[in-house]
Amino acid sequence: MAFDGNFVHALLGELEVLKRGKINRIQQIDETSMVFKVRSAGSNHNLLISAHPMYARFHLTTHKYEFPFEPPMFLRVARKHLEGGIIQEIRQLGNDRRVEIHIQSRNEIGDEIRRILILEIMGRHSNIVITDADYRILDGVKHLTPNNNSRTIMPGFDYTAPPTEDKLNPRTDAIEELPSKIDFNAGRLNRQILSNVEGFSPLFVKEVEHNAGYFTIRNIVPAIRETMEKAENIKPVMYTDGDRDIFYFTPLSHLGEAYETYGSLSQLMDDYYHDRYRKSLIKQKAQDYLHLIEREYEKTERKVEKLKEDLAEAAEKDKYQKYGELLTAFMHQVKPYDESIEVIDYYTDEPLEIPLDKNLSASDNAQKYYKRYNKLKTRENSATVQLDRAREDLEYFAGLLHQMDSITTEEEVDEIREELAEQGIIKNNRKQSSKKKKNKIQLHAYRTTGGLDVLVGKNNKQNDYLTSRKAQNNHLWFHTKDIPGSHVVITHPASEIEDQDILEAAMLAAYHSKAQESESVPVDYTEIKHVHKVSGAKPGFVTYTDQKTVHVTPMKSKVEQMESGRTN
Repeated sequence: MAFDGNFVHALLGELEVLKRGKINRIQQIDETSMVFKVRSAGSNHNLLISAHPMYARFHLTTHKYEFPFEPPMFLRVARKHLEGGIIQEIRQLGNDRRVEIHIQSRNEIGDEIRRILILEIMGRHSNIVITDADYRILDGVKHLTPNNNSRTIMPGFDYTAPPTEDKLNPRTDAIEELPSKIDFNAGRLNRQILSNVEGFSPLFVKEVEHNAGYFTIRNIVPAIRETMEKAENIKPVMYTDGDRDIFYFTPLSHLGEAYETYGSLSQLMDDYYHDRYRKSLIKQKAQDYLHLIEREYEKTERKVEKLKEDLAEAAEKDKYQKYGELLTAFMHQVKPYDESIEVIDYYTDEPLEIPLDKNLSASDNAQKYYKRYNKLKTRENSATVQLDRAREDLEYFAGLLHQMDSITTEEEVDEIREELAEQGIIKNNRKQSSKKKKNKIQLHAYRTTGGLDVLVGKNNKQNDYLTSRKAQNNHLWFHTKDIPGSHVVITHPASEIEDQDILEAAMLAAYHSKAQESESVPVDYTEIKHVHKVSGAKPGFVTYTDQKTVHVTPMKSKVEQMESGRTN
């Protein structure tokens, strides 16, 4: 990303449509993000403003958002002072990522008042501040106190701008002073430019350097002017750099060919930020369930280890049974107050020393060993059953942890919550449960290069629905061998499926498993008629027979190519 001062300058051109517009409604998405509904030039526009530490920005949006029922305090202040107001001016301060929106409004008695909405888009230091015409603060999304900050953002205080170095505005003649501020012998010229010029990002400076070839005292300012002049050609673009997406308001020759272009800067930012922001909210919503599952997994791990210890101790039971039998056979040799007795073990014909409690008779010592044997036998039987169950639980929680890593929608979070409630791990919310039952389970859909449809379940509820209800007996079912993962089904008769289709469906199963980053992942496949849900088993657990196994390597690019959307 590169939401720098140059980007802000370009974006304000799009926001000209909001001038003379009326702010009809203000709603707050979360603690740091708001939507202003503006009626301007006969059309409705939604202006999103965010001071989120990772996703700070402002732009027009077409996405729908949920809003909290109880308005936060900042929203109440904003509604009081800004709703019904007319946007008079939107201006950038210098070439910085700071913007003022001047709004003409009216107070409770109808007198005209002027309010200023100040946007500070500065990463984790971002803020949204409302002031009066004299820059006296009415409120801010983030309050800063003088105890641990260089400035104060609190109601009643005078607004002061964020402390910034004395930088040159590249849109004025001040940029001519740049060569005198650069030490060309010190190196790191890009960093020196960033330290001395306002509103530049490393991405833009790299473009300047690319155009200049290399910086000299004579070409540094002309190269900046030339690059900024080219940047007047606004064409929103998205580049990819490995796993990282980079956007900008104009093409950058040093990055090569853009993989996507947009009709407007707001469309670009909507596309870039909304998906990331939504995923962030989903992860936040799922975090409590993730911690709960992690605790259950760790608790079950400890239980497995304890049961193993019990079984190791119970393995000694046969020794105590033998002691009891030998004591009974050689009872006549035991003398009062003996602490042990040596007898011939008639199982091995070897001498064996048996410890005794000197305060008990020979008969009581024998009974003591018989009781210990019976106790350990009972413990062994119980521990064996519990260990099998605990191992199943451990596998179940491991699967849930994998599913939590791949959550992409709120519906999937709700399905996990509902499953945890059904398993008695969390308290069941009847109101939420009854509401969710009305919604159909959605599966993720793909298509092979041969044109066959493939469905994938991303959690246990989806897996059960896909395997037990959606798929037909002659469909092919896929799952990673002995590895937690999704159920995958080619929804066509097995007779129509080619080897290439099988390999691609197997790759989807490997990609949607815990072995996503591995190579040569074993994947079993068989017809649905050979897959059976075990009565009383955990959600998502099945047994299967008549399977074949293929080894595949997951490829993200191939999965994205096969993705065809979602289906019920």
